[in-house]
Amino acid sequence: MSLSSPTCSNFYSQLGAHNDVINLFHKMQNCDVKPDAFVYPILIKSAGKAAIVVHARVTRLGHDCDRFVRNAIMDVYAKYGPIEVAPMVSGYSKIKDLDSARRYFNKMPEKSIVSWNAMLSGFAQNGFAEAAIGLFNEMMNAGLQPNETTWVAVISSCSSRGDPLLAESLVKMLDEKCIHLNYFVKTALLDMYAKCGSLAMARKIFDELGAYRNSVTWNAMMSACTRIGDLTSARELFDRMPEKNVVSWNSMIAGYAQNGQSTMAIDLFKEMIATKDIKPDEVTMVSVLSACGHLGALEFGNWVVNFLTKHQINLSISGYNSLIFMYSKCGSMKDAKNIFQEMETRDVISYNTLITGFAAYGHGVEAVKLFWKMKEEGPEPDRITYIGVLTACSHAGLLEEGQKVFRSIKDPDTDHYACMVDLLGRVGKLDETRRLIESMPMQPHAGVYGSLLNASRVHKRVELGELAANKLFELRTRKFRELCLAFKHICFIREVGRC
Repeated sequence: MSLSSPTCSNFYSQLGAHNDVINLFHKMQNCDVKPDAFVYPILIKSAGKAAIVVHARVTRLGHDCDRFVRNAIMDVYAKYGPIEVAPMVSGYSKIKDLDSARRYFNKMPEKSIVSWNAMLSGFAQNGFAEAAIGLFNEMMNAGLQPNETTWVAVISSCSSRGDPLLAESLVKMLDEKCIHLNYFVKTALLDMYAKCGSLAMARKIFDELGAYRNSVTWNAMMSACTRIGDLTSARELFDRMPEKNVVSWNSMIAGYAQNGQSTMAIDLFKEMIATKDIKPDEVTMVSVLSACGHLGALEFGNWVVNFLTKHQINLSISGYNSLIFMYSKCGSMKDAKNIFQEMETRDVISYNTLITGFAAYGHGVEAVKLFWKMKEEGPEPDRITYIGVLTACSHAGLLEEGQKVFRSIKDPDTDHYACMVDLLGRVGKLDETRRLIESMPMQPHAGVYGSLLNASRVHKRVELGELAANKLFELRTRKFRELCLAFKHICFIREVGRC
């Protein structure tokens, strides 16, 4: 029996099993089966007061013109009361149709605090921080007084931006208006301080909450510590947590992986799966695959891939990108390329990761081919893309290809020039290298002169080496490698002078 058939849902509806109708609808969504106009009338009648969300969905899909759907909508509103715009705003927000939500919001002749909060929460929960903050300013200009729900939505938007100045202005406004900070507002503030890097303030609220702490506050505090690299404090919090959910484990594993503690990340992952209480998700696997890549642990990386398959953990683009990263860092470029080709949708990170992998292992021609394919059919290359493909050309000595790529950059930055200097230096074009440096529209950094210095030593161009060495000392670079090269070159000049 097809899930798209109304038979099952109609059967449940006639039995009065309305929850089963709604559960069946959720299963259809999870299986990516799109209901037709026959299913929606049954669903609307079964949803009761929650029919507003279904109404928003059918309107978005264009099924509201169907007479059976219209009749079902009229029946449910006749039973539960007339339609209000605020619930429609909330309904559209829940299905991530913010344009329709805003249209309904703008149509309202009078907007209550409930209406403003519905629209604000819609923006905040769907990641539209700028729109939420802009709407909050409109609300303040309209003379409405925010309540706790308003503050939670606005503070959450500030959290996603991670803007300390905005955070400071919001806190100042809270103080000026003598707003009572209930549990929900304090939790939102803690998360905001954590994401804005104000660890001391986050800790202050965390301590104030005392027995009212929940998994959200513990996780926010732990993430704040990992964000600044304080893994000791983060682990202390993790170990003290009365209850750990998947977010707790993910935060700690990611903290280790992102702060160069890859072995600890993998060890904690093993501990996580040993508990059997918490199931890893895609976020877990992205961190673990990243850790495998940094360690070059191909054998364990393959075990993780088998774990993904065995436990049917679905991957988004981010997950596939982490697989490409793991295989690339482990030198298994064939597997990295196969994963890339399996992807139905690729983003700029997908291309950059594979191009960088090709560059690292000397597959210059492959990197260049992938770059031009990206230009032709993929996302727009960014500065990382160009650095990757120019590095690949440099390592493989592909001068003409590198020059062509460099000319295609609209506004090359210093790093792009440094890559070209390295390429020209490697193939012995030192006079051309000097002209390129002199033509740079910005001040060259130490990487540019470091590449020139190295090429000068290889090709025994004393005068250019002396120029590069002097420039490095002028820049007072803190890069030990460049200073050592400069010192070695001066010694080399003196040796040549004795001959």
